[in-house]
Amino acid sequence: MDANTRPEPTRLNRLLRIALPLLLLAAGVLVYKTLQASRPQPVTVVPVEKVWTVHTQPARPASHQPVLTLYGRVESPRMTRLTAAVTAFVLQVYSDEGQPVSKGALLVQLDPRDTQLLVQQREADLAAINAQINTEQVRHQADQNALKIETELLALSRRAVKRFENLARRKVGSEEQLDDARRNWQQQALALNSRRQALNDHPNRLAQLKATRQRRQAELDSAQLDLQRTQISAPFDGRIAALQAVPGDRVRSGDPLISLYNPARLEIRAQVPDRFLDSIRNALHNPSQLGATARLSERVIRLRLNRLASEVDGGRAGVDALFTVDEPQQLEPGRALPLQLHLPAQHNVVALPPQALYGLDRIYRVIDGRLDGLQIERIGSTTSSNGDTRVLVRSLQLQPDDSIVITQLPNAISGLKVKEA
Repeated sequence: MDANTRPEPTRLNRLLRIALPLLLLAAGVLVYKTLQASRPQPVTVVPVEKVWTVHTQPARPASHQPVLTLYGRVESPRMTRLTAAVTAFVLQVYSDEGQPVSKGALLVQLDPRDTQLLVQQREADLAAINAQINTEQVRHQADQNALKIETELLALSRRAVKRFENLARRKVGSEEQLDDARRNWQQQALALNSRRQALNDHPNRLAQLKATRQRRQAELDSAQLDLQRTQISAPFDGRIAALQAVPGDRVRSGDPLISLYNPARLEIRAQVPDRFLDSIRNALHNPSQLGATARLSERVIRLRLNRLASEVDGGRAGVDALFTVDEPQQLEPGRALPLQLHLPAQHNVVALPPQALYGLDRIYRVIDGRLDGLQIERIGSTTSSNGDTRVLVRSLQLQPDDSIVITQLPNAISGLKVKEA
């Protein structure tokens, strides 16, 4: 009996060892499913498109006169820099910077002593050549008188030769006497030939001396001109712009001494962008269409567009315009001024505030609650009745009464949903 009852606990233990892990695994799965089923469900968020509130302005095409803002610099086409003509010391300066001067007024006196000595030397050279010309005239007169005598002497020597030849034929005279007579005749012929050569060469020598005299006279005139230029005078009525020399300075030829300009001939040079050049060139035929003003402190200075520059400096994107000043006495060369150029009236353009522009050539209008971008042509700017700046634009796609956005949006793009304020 004892042997039959021993195996019962052994099988039970074996079953428990197998079933217990299975039961634990099933319990874990049941707990996981229970927790998963009891967790809170996430709320589904439906995306809502953001609506931007903008201010708009209806498009009102009309005629406006554009105003172009330029930045110019005052200059004078009658600005001159007086320089030294000779090397000398500066004795005296009779003017100061900013001082008005009259035409012919003495401005700077250079030391004239060196130039005076040069003038005296040139005068002596001219006197010497004049004396040489007088000597040549006397010599020519003497050669003419000597020619007559030498011609007679040649005739006498010729007759003497013939006489000694007759004596030699009659055996009365000696051969030595005949040879002396012939020698005397040949020498006299040579002397007469030299005299004639001197007379024939007289015009050449005289022309050479006169050319030398002309050169000496030119040198004297140049020295006298340099002596006059030791006094620097004002070439026109003007105003002193700058002084480059003071008494005691030693200046060389070409060194600047003083700068002078004509205050009645001041101009303002300003660069005009290329896109406005055609309208300005067309309006130059009728200058009344172009008006300009500049502001200096609290004063308004009226200008007139006179002409456009004939060349473009390297690196510049436009052409310079030159304006004449109605009251030039109020300005000084080198001053920078903002100016307003009133261009001819443009038709079918829309005036918008500057914040309506995106970049240089884009605006937005509202169609069915969404933005619609338009490429525009920027004509210029103008000033409203209350003094605000307005930008003039034109576009073939822009229709009257279109709602144009005048609010700057950081992320403006066509199709963006907006609401008009």
